[in-house]
Amino acid sequence: MSSNVKLDLDSARLAEQYDRLGTRQFNHGLGLLDALDVRDGDAVLDIGCGTGLLTEAAALRAGTKGEVLGIDPLPLRVERATQRARGRFKASVGRAEELHDIPDAHYDVVYFNSVIHWVADQPRALQHAFRVLKPGGRVGFTTMAKDVPHDLHLVLRELIDSEPAWQHASVGSPNQLTRDQTASLLTDAGFDVTLNEIREFDDAFASADDVITFSQASSFGNFLSALPDRELNRLRERLGDTLEARRGPRGIELIRRLIFATGRKPLTE
Repeated sequence: MSSNVKLDLDSARLAEQYDRLGTRQFNHGLGLLDALDVRDGDAVLDIGCGTGLLTEAAALRAGTKGEVLGIDPLPLRVERATQRARGRFKASVGRAEELHDIPDAHYDVVYFNSVIHWVADQPRALQHAFRVLKPGGRVGFTTMAKDVPHDLHLVLRELIDSEPAWQHASVGSPNQLTRDQTASLLTDAGFDVTLNEIREFDDAFASADDVITFSQASSFGNFLSALPDRELNRLRERLGDTLEARRGPRGIELIRRLIFATGRKPLTE
């Protein structure tokens, strides 16, 4: 994890909110499972599993003959994932860069859904993924696109640039990638790239408060965490006024842009 990312900001409230509002990440995660062709009998590792929403979906696809493990560095979220599992998958506290307890060539699929942009040592994480995958195994991740930001981040950066007191506010995750960097990350780890594209997702929110709540929960408290309450409230008010201009029939409409990337471990090294 980057030094700019704090793990101790998470709370039971944020974990509950993510469990309730994380359907946006869950839905694009289903597309990642499709791209990885997760199927009956697969052994699957979900890195950064959060509260286990997507891990559960992977377990349903892998079936009773499969094996699914979710790991996450946030104990409160792993606790919720364990409660959700009901014996269908396992969840434990762990980090992408430290998969030392997992044997070589054990998994058919390893994925990071909206996770890799929080990982400071991305090459090490991909090296571990390569090691624990069987020959021919598949790896995949979704991540914020550095060169084509989410609509929300474009709006927020403009607001933050207009106010000196907000200059240190953290908006997006610190380790975003371009498509070129994504390809290099996969190939440098030894993978053959099988997919590398940007997909758009059209979200709708009822209010600016809902936008901020989702962003705080999905960033385990890091979103705008540098702002004291007074400045956060000021920014929230300004953001609300700005986002109202984007209100349509479904609510406040914002587009997210994500890189979908997959790779395959060669059958012979």
